[in-house]
Amino acid sequence: MKSYIYLLTLCFSLSVLLCISCKNLQSDATTVSAQEQTDSVKLFRMIKNGKFGFIDKKGSVVIEPKFDDVQDFSEDLALVTLNRKKVFIDRTGKVVIEPKDFEPINGFTDGLARGNVTNRERYTKGYIDKSGKLVIDNHQIWGACEFSEGLACVQSGKWGFIDKSGQYVIKSQFDEVSYFREGLASVKFWDQSKASRHKQGYIDKTGKVVIKPQFDVAQSFSEDLAAVAMKVGDDYQFGFIDKTGNMIIKPQFEWTYFFKECLAAVQISKKWGFIDKNGNQIIKPIFDKAESFSEGLSAVAVNGKWGFIDKSGKFIIQPQFNEVQSFNDGIAFVKIGSYDAKAFNDVIGAFDKEGKWGYIDKTGKYIWQPTN
Repeated sequence: MKSYIYLLTLCFSLSVLLCISCKNLQSDATTVSAQEQTDSVKLFRMIKNGKFGFIDKKGSVVIEPKFDDVQDFSEDLALVTLNRKKVFIDRTGKVVIEPKDFEPINGFTDGLARGNVTNRERYTKGYIDKSGKLVIDNHQIWGACEFSEGLACVQSGKWGFIDKSGQYVIKSQFDEVSYFREGLASVKFWDQSKASRHKQGYIDKTGKVVIKPQFDVAQSFSEDLAAVAMKVGDDYQFGFIDKTGNMIIKPQFEWTYFFKECLAAVQISKKWGFIDKNGNQIIKPIFDKAESFSEGLSAVAVNGKWGFIDKSGKFIIQPQFNEVQSFNDGIAFVKIGSYDAKAFNDVIGAFDKEGKWGYIDKTGKYIWQPTN
């Protein structure tokens, strides 16, 4: 009886801690957002007459649309395509980096941007700093990731991780890897043992295996939990583990996304809903598609159209868009026209010139009317 009472007490304590943690996460998110606003005003990409530029959150044009393509600002610089050449601009729209013998792939993270070293017969990957200088140049690297938490995954046969000096911190040894998130990265091993062949586990930043390879799918950690899955027949069953590898929410979902704002989107019987960190169903699975919560709202699709719900599952903005992106600093990118949410290859966050793109606020009001 004492053991039973102890377990009940422990479970209650964990539930309370998770609840407090979720409240703190939401409070911290607000604080960070406010700080980011103080440091620099966010800019948002837009398209008009086939050219890209940037607006502020009020819908005022800050950088005129003159680029063939753009990526979001990262570390106060944005990667854009101008006259078929990839360059970096500052927040005034001025070109500040024109890389030589280097084609950037992504913007800056941790002060470095990855790309192709182009003055060789076979392209290899490297990294430039904010002066445009090639600072990491290993002729053996032909696959590379953006830096995350101070490390970047690179491929030279197998995958390993380098630091910002370009030195290997974790030697090349994995068949697949993910970015480091919350100090851990998922990796896939090839092992002659049938028990662990092609299984995924997790390593820390020293390369030490902290959660042994045992999963068929292992997603990144978010809010101290990670979605993992085992294959059952032709399908997968997803659950969630903590950072010790303990199964916190047993495998039972067809698919899922990471926890964000203390809720995770899960698929049950082909429909999507949301659970909390105890595995309790918070929003019933009634949507055709669903994305993670951002700033208190989640994008969900029904009957081929996207809208936004709050954490009670109530529609705040009715389904009416063909594509959407999550809310960012109070506004969301939405698209009308082109293919709809029934499309098989529809991925939230995708950005193309089909249809018309605009921005809405959290009431659904346009702050930038759809343009293309």
